Amino acid sequence: MLRNPFTPIFGGKPDTFFGREDILHRFDLALADADSESRYLFLTGTYGIGKTALLEQLSRRASRREWYAIDLGPDDTVLQLLHTLDKYGKVTTGLSGSSMVRTTHFGREELQPLLLSACKHTERGILVTIDEIQKVPIDDASAISNAFQMASRKGYDILLVVAGLPFAYELVTNHEGCSFLRRGSHEEVGLFTWEEADAAFHDVFSRMGDITVSQEAIDVLNKESKGQPYLMQLLGYYLVREIGAHISKPVKVTAECVERSTRLAHTAYERRALRPLLSELSALEMSYLRAMSSALNEDRIASTAAISEQLQKTPQQLSKTRGHLIDLGYIASVGYGKLVFCIPYLADYVTKPIESTGNLEVIRQRRV
Repeated sequence: MLRNPFTPIFGGKPDTFFGREDILHRFDLALADADSESRYLFLTGTYGIGKTALLEQLSRRASRREWYAIDLGPDDTVLQLLHTLDKYGKVTTGLSGSSMVRTTHFGREELQPLLLSACKHTERGILVTIDEIQKVPIDDASAISNAFQMASRKGYDILLVVAGLPFAYELVTNHEGCSFLRRGSHEEVGLFTWEEADAAFHDVFSRMGDITVSQEAIDVLNKESKGQPYLMQLLGYYLVREIGAHISKPVKVTAECVERSTRLAHTAYERRALRPLLSELSALEMSYLRAMSSALNEDRIASTAAISEQLQKTPQQLSKTRGHLIDLGYIASVGYGKLVFCIPYLADYVTKPIESTGNLEVIRQRRV
């Protein structure tokens, strides 16, 4: 069975990582340069753009340099960090023979002294990554920011990388207690360019000895992916699965092979990515997206006036709805009164009729 290098995990950590060479390069420099602004890195981007996968890459690179990497999620973030630092402190204390305060009842007030103590006892440095920062309570984010500010002031080797949705940067850094994070680098992680996606596909397939992929096939993958990392993983996964089940000798993959597997990838993308993204929207937000989809011109731009006309409301009445969709990263403003969709294929998906599940169809057929 052919090993599949693609791992389409939405919001997860795939085995194969694509691109982001510029960010990775500057992160490597930051590991060696205490004055680098990339020592405090704030990543933002839409769903499926690869923020979590990028965090994992940064964590691995730091670990290879013998930094102590602490990876956190949005739940009980400060408590997670406190327990990890305390455990790390006990390990380093045992090795060094130094004394260290033992904390049994944790609170935010212990974070700064515990972080400073851990920094003091590490031979290299400490990296902390936090995913989905927009879900972290602002008081916890403030405590983390203040602790890192003090560690930086003391001259310790410390690095903080957080990731969140597009609105997270303003949400967090505008808070008085988190202003320190504005001193770092804010990176908006976006879709890959045609050239970046082309290079990524070539790189993965070049390491698969039994498969030769034509440029025409890669062009189809590139076009269908829209440059979104998650879609690239899906398209590659279903292509390799399609040919891997029948491979008995080296094979050349053509555009026709890709087109057969693309349908499966798009179906999976709708089920795994698009459907969950829309499940938490209000009825008005769904109506807004449908109206926007039908108002798209040939350049895939919709005017807010056309959307308002369809919904029979004024732009002012819809401003809150529009703002929330922009904050989520579903859509974006590209000029006064002009909007575009940010998530691939969302514009088409919102206009599809809602399909009944298999169970509901059986219920209807059985006339329950």
